[in-house]
Amino acid sequence: MVASVSLAWKNLTHDRRKLALALAGVAFAVLLMFQQRGFNHALFDSTVELVRRLDADLLVFNRARFALTSELRFPKEILERLASEPGVGSVRPLYLENKLATAHRAGLPARPIRVVGLDLTTLPFQDAAGEVNAGLAALQRPDTALLDRLSKDYYGFDLRVARRGEVQSAELSGRQVQIAGLFSLGCDFAHEGNLVMSSENFAKYFRYRAADPLSVVDLGLVKLEAGADRELVLNGLRERLPQSVELMTREEFEQREINFWARSTPIGIIFAIGAGIGFAVGVIICYQILATDIADHYRELATLMAMGYGKPFFFKLVLQQAWWLAILGYLPGLALSWLLFQLNASWTGLLMQLTWERALTILVLTLVMCSLSALLAIRKLLAADPASLF
Repeated sequence: MVASVSLAWKNLTHDRRKLALALAGVAFAVLLMFQQRGFNHALFDSTVELVRRLDADLLVFNRARFALTSELRFPKEILERLASEPGVGSVRPLYLENKLATAHRAGLPARPIRVVGLDLTTLPFQDAAGEVNAGLAALQRPDTALLDRLSKDYYGFDLRVARRGEVQSAELSGRQVQIAGLFSLGCDFAHEGNLVMSSENFAKYFRYRAADPLSVVDLGLVKLEAGADRELVLNGLRERLPQSVELMTREEFEQREINFWARSTPIGIIFAIGAGIGFAVGVIICYQILATDIADHYRELATLMAMGYGKPFFFKLVLQQAWWLAILGYLPGLALSWLLFQLNASWTGLLMQLTWERALTILVLTLVMCSLSALLAIRKLLAADPASLF
């Protein structure tokens, strides 16, 4: 075993130029898989980031609402009934305007933007840096909002002004709005920017929602009493709710949203196909590298076969070369992918997160990719007659 490991290493390293080209090929395949999986995860992470920031145990929504991007709401009076149910600590409304809200600064075209209306008495939304909580005083002023700093720049907002704490004027759905601060949420494939404002201000800008704009709710946020059994309360509330609304845990709602984008939209399907293509390209690249190396060492390998080395030895030899290629090619691929993740996040506003779990997944895929290539490359060698190789 030790001899085969040493031989595998020497086969790879005897020609440093060929080794560098081989590692570049594997690193390219790793980079391709990272990018495809990265955008795939960005689709899901960015879409559910708003839900993950909500301070709620359970979510109430219109049963016909197939995704956060839809505009199907339910009467606020349903939430008011839930507030008195056993095990419920508090119930708060969340208002969303996804499609009809537009924003821009003077001289620029209006573009769609997502607006989140919050009940400021008990803030239901938490951002990582606590900027929304710090901006509560500003949000209570009339016609005032906070801007997501990751919003696309074609709205015309000046982030430098906002960072200095200065107010800048803009137009939201045909009405003047004052941008009084920043927070971080991120764009997704349906929204190019975000604003947060109080529910009172929200009602002024979107009067078309109903006679009382706050009488219809997009999401109901339910907090349970301390020590309450979540499943028991959830089942009890479901029995009391009308058929027009649905109640889920926050985790269930996140998964529902992810499933919608993964299975029901072309975007999710395209990225899944892209990840598969990246893996296939990696198999082909690694196969070419190993097959060429075997061809270059036919005579030496034939000698070992004539000396009595069996098939298990050659399987181990080629697999170990493949694993060396996988590990050595993975490291530069990982470094380049991390750099591109940062650049992509900056350019697109998407959440391009390279976690340890995702990095480990690509490492395993790289090992599988190179192992499969090794099994394909060794077939010709094992089928050959040693005498014919001289």
